[in-house]
Order: sequence, then structure tokens, then C-alpha cells
Amino acid sequence: MSETTGRSLIGWQGISVRVPADWTLGAVGGDKKAGYLRVDDEKMPRLQVKWSRGRMNLEQKRKEYVKRLTRRGRFRRRATGLEVTTDERVVSKRSKRKKELVGYGWRGPQCGIGVLWNCEVCGRALIAQVAWLLEEEGHETAREVLDSLDDHGTGGWETWGVDGLAFLAPEKYELSGWRRMTRYLEVSLARGAAQLKVARWGLVPMVLEGRPVKEWYEEEHRRRRDVRWDGERAEVKGHEGVRAWGERRRLGGGVRRMAARLVRREAIDRFEGYAWHCPESNRLYLVESVHGKGGEITRGVVDSVVCHEEE
Repeated sequence: MSETTGRSLIGWQGISVRVPADWTLGAVGGDKKAGYLRVDDEKMPRLQVKWSRGRMNLEQKRKEYVKRLTRRGRFRRRATGLEVTTDERVVSKRSKRKKELVGYGWRGPQCGIGVLWNCEVCGRALIAQVAWLLEEEGHETAREVLDSLDDHGTGGWETWGVDGLAFLAPEKYELSGWRRMTRYLEVSLARGAAQLKVARWGLVPMVLEGRPVKEWYEEEHRRRRDVRWDGERAEVKGHEGVRAWGERRRLGGGVRRMAARLVRREAIDRFEGYAWHCPESNRLYLVESVHGKGGEITRGVVDSVVCHEEE
């Protein structure tokens, strides 16, 4: 198991966890109601998390997992003399006050510990486990990872984090799409007509080609048809950047705004965006949103992005 001292924040569908810096998101599926998340390193899957709405019978589900461990599966093919425990103290109940939980563990050629809980706050049931090879002595790291795990945000905001790009977004926003490419990452969220996009580029010299961020932004977005916008040079998070603002282009937009006023519903037609270059990480960041009145959400997301570690 990794000796790396740094930690990376992973966030997905309300699940958040801190893992060693060389662990990366390996697979995801489902949504906030029910889903799956796996985190890998170069050797093997390290962390697996499953969640669903509602409560589960913790003792019964733990028995099912123990039965799988002792009978068949990839963990047991070479697991002669496998030892399984059902009284494993995996995480501190004091740190998980609003959760009913139980733990388990196993020891063999591959070792691991796991936790099952019902959360009183978000109403989700969760199963999570961390695995390591016998020679790695990974028990302490596994406990730290599981102790950092949570299944809901705080104060109406929740964490999204992939490959070192982490930010906060309102809890009621849902994932509408994401792209993960070499040197580029994008996460898009939506709540009805409201939209939010957060993106990051590597290889900044190739992206900017010596241009100021404002000039790059203008050239990249001058042909876009979804919004009318204007921009100005701005300092963003202490870095050179650009701020853009405007409104959504929409067929019959005036009629829609009038209809929204008649039913006393806010029109979601305002556009706001920020982009900046962080020299310390040599990365380019973008946050854009389409929203109603006020830009508090956009600014809140920008403020939550950690583009480089403070000394």
C-alpha cells in the first residue's frame, strides 16, 4: 500500500473521502439514490463504496459479506487460512455520531477492513471496504481512509472531486455529465434549468499559447450560441483571470421570462463565468453557471476550488 503522505479528496454523488495521492477514481455508477464508487492504485482496487436510499439490516448484510469472503470470489482464490472477523473496530463511532454502524475485516494473502452503516442525516445505507496485500501493512491507512468517508455534505453544499480537482456545489444539483481526458477534466451539474460547469486543463502553455487568460477565453467562446456574454480581465483567487457575464440565448426567451413572472417563478437565464491560470500548479481553471438572480453560487464554487496548496 502507498507510503504517500499526501491526500487527495474524492467526491461523487454526495460521497466524499480522502485517499492517498496516488489513488485515483477507477469506476463509478448509479446516482445519489443508489450507486457504486471504486478507487484504484497501480496495483489493485483499493476502496469500494456502495450506497442506496433507505435502511439495511446491518447484521444480516454483514453476514452476507462474511459468507462471500469465506466461500468464493477473487479475494479467496488463493486465500488459504483466511481469517475473517466480525467485531472489527474500523472507524470511531464518536466521529460518526449520526450513523448506526458495524465493521468487519479479513486477513490472508489479501487483507482488508470494511464498514456498513445507516445514516440518520441523509437516509442512505452505505457499505465501504479498503483492501491491501499482506506484505504492505496497510491497516492504518485503511482506517484513515474509512474514517474520512462521509455520505452527505454540510450547510447545503457537497463535495465533488476527481483527479485532484475538488470543489463544492449545492446539494440539490445533479450530475448531468463529465469528461475525463488526458490533461482535461470537466464536471457538469444541473438543477432544472440551472447549470454549473467546472473544468481544468493541464499543459497550460499549449492551451494559452502565450495569450492572456482573457484573450484565450474570448477566442474560445466567441462563437458560442447558448449565451450572450461580455468579459473583463479580473484577478481570480489571486491569479490572472477573466470574469464573464451575460444571459442565456433561448428561443422565446422573453415569453418564458414573462410566464415565469406570472407564476412567480424566477427565470433561470443569467450567465456568469470565471477562468484563471494558477502558476503554482500550472493549470487553467474554469467555473461557469446559468442561474437566476444573484451570483452567490458561482462565486461560492470558485472560492471552494483549491488550485494549489498553500505553503
